[in-house]
Amino acid sequence: MKRACIFLLHALLLVPLAVGQKIEKVPAFAGEASDKVKAALDSTGYRVFLPNSLQACDVWLAKDVPLSKRAETKGAIYPDFVDSQFLGVITFPKGGGRDFRGQTVRIGSYTMRYQLLPGDGNHLGVAPNPDMVLLVPIAEDPDPKVDFDFGKLVELSSAAAHSSHPAVLEMMPPEGSEPSASQTDDGWIVLQASIVDKDGKKVPVALVVKGSAAQ
Repeated sequence: MKRACIFLLHALLLVPLAVGQKIEKVPAFAGEASDKVKAALDSTGYRVFLPNSLQACDVWLAKDVPLSKRAETKGAIYPDFVDSQFLGVITFPKGGGRDFRGQTVRIGSYTMRYQLLPGDGNHLGVAPNPDMVLLVPIAEDPDPKVDFDFGKLVELSSAAAHSSHPAVLEMMPPEGSEPSASQTDDGWIVLQASIVDKDGKKVPVALVVKGSAAQ
């Protein structure tokens, strides 16, 4: 009886570890990219897993990010990020991934650029939050300091989805600064980690890396 109780306690202690193991740290980005892009990334990335333990993506967030409070937030969760702000790099493994619109994003690496949804009728209700990340093929975005206007950013990001619409990922309100991954009631996989600003301060961010809005 004592042995059975010990075994049951051991099994219960293991359950939270198995359920929560959806993320692991990975070394610095070593893929094909310009030296400027590599220099702009944190030396540690994050590998995010699906509930079935298959790899969803690898993400490296930006470091030394300049923050600038925008005059008009339009309900932004991240009012310190400006449009076209470089936020990092995401890599999709074999099989690729899908963006928040459900569009296929092929295997490979993409820069992540912040964009606040335009406050016009064409974008009402397309996402829970107006803060989005637009993906750009990494070969087409060699300088993180370049600011793209909205039209150019949409054009570049559309190439990532091979469609007339940009490849977008939804941002969520952050719940903490420590790296983690979780699954929402909608089945979205959310990566939570921190970008480091130019003063060394952690800026928590949360990004939907797997999951699409209802069409």
